[in-house]
Amino acid sequence: MNLNYGHVRRWMVAVALLLGGAWTARADKIDDLVKQLGSTNDEERADAADALTHIGGDRVEKQFREMLASSSPERRQVAVIGLLQVSDAAEDLERVHTALKDDNAIVRWSAVTALQTSGRAEAIPWLEEVEKSEKTDSVREAATEALAKLRSSIQWLRSLPEAEKQARQLKKPVLAYFFLRDSEFCQKLEEGLLADKAVIDVAEEFVCVRIDAAKQGDDARKLDVRGAPTILLLDGEGNEMSRVAGLVEKDQLLAKLDEAKRSKLTFREARRLAMKNPGDVQANWKVAETYLEEGNEDQAEPHLRNVIDHDEQNQYGYTDKAMFALGFALGKRGEYSQAAYSFEKLLERWPEYKDKDKALYCLGLSQLAIGQKEKGRARLEQLLQEFPNNAIAKSAQAALDKLKAKEGKNEKGN
Repeated sequence: MNLNYGHVRRWMVAVALLLGGAWTARADKIDDLVKQLGSTNDEERADAADALTHIGGDRVEKQFREMLASSSPERRQVAVIGLLQVSDAAEDLERVHTALKDDNAIVRWSAVTALQTSGRAEAIPWLEEVEKSEKTDSVREAATEALAKLRSSIQWLRSLPEAEKQARQLKKPVLAYFFLRDSEFCQKLEEGLLADKAVIDVAEEFVCVRIDAAKQGDDARKLDVRGAPTILLLDGEGNEMSRVAGLVEKDQLLAKLDEAKRSKLTFREARRLAMKNPGDVQANWKVAETYLEEGNEDQAEPHLRNVIDHDEQNQYGYTDKAMFALGFALGKRGEYSQAAYSFEKLLERWPEYKDKDKALYCLGLSQLAIGQKEKGRARLEQLLQEFPNNAIAKSAQAALDKLKAKEGKNEKGN
């Protein structure tokens, strides 16, 4: 059964070894690009700088730092733009801050642009000073534009301990975003969902920290982050309340953020309570939901059963979801008979279940898998009748067509 559980999104993760360091290019390649930075051709210099930022690593960072001290304005300009693309270090941010007072207006303009694209909250007062005192119109106008951009976007810190410290002071939860440089999935998330106004507005109620999962591997290991992009919601003590991994949908992320604002029950505490009391429905559901979102259906299963066993009337609103998730977990494991039983009970008790189309599809496939062809066919046909135009109906039709073709082949064989 290949259908994903409705509350579990497939991890579209940029595969990376978080325990290792950043990938480094061969020394001769970097040497060639460094030489190209000395070109008198603007386009060649820009191409070399762009290539170096994609390579990254300690040597590239060191090269950009050395270039900041160059007597050539062109080299300082390249360094200012490149440095914050390869480094999140506080000292490198301060180096770009210093470049706001460079005696060359183009370098100052480049520093403003670099701070804008960095998303660093610390840069706001620096840019306010530029806006107020800069004498060159183009630099001052760039600062105004940069301020507008930063103020209307998520303002990221770069240190998890600093974020947790601020969270305790401000009595806010932490939104920790783990990313990998040059990951197309991270880039898509940042340019899409994390730039969405609704998400930005809600994020103001969190202390937000952006963490390079490769460079800050200790933080990744500490919080069991195994891929990127991953967003963790933590309390001020660093306890996980919730997480979403991969390219999450907007509604799901907003729901998680809203839950974290209202809930004081962290995952760690929920797990402790669930182990102590199987009848604690809310704690068991929180643990099960977290495991499901990580794709750990086997670990979620006992907590799903606790929810089902201790809230038959669905007073907390989790039992129907737990039945669906249990059926999905069983079907994924190949236990189709038990999966079919779970889906049948779900639709019997809640005939208008909100994900009825998914339940019908899973039930139909499970019944077909255990040889109940007529029952399976009837469920898939019911899905087509009640939900004729959605994507799952297309999958149901494909399953029916495949079944028909197989039966036709068997008839010919006889």
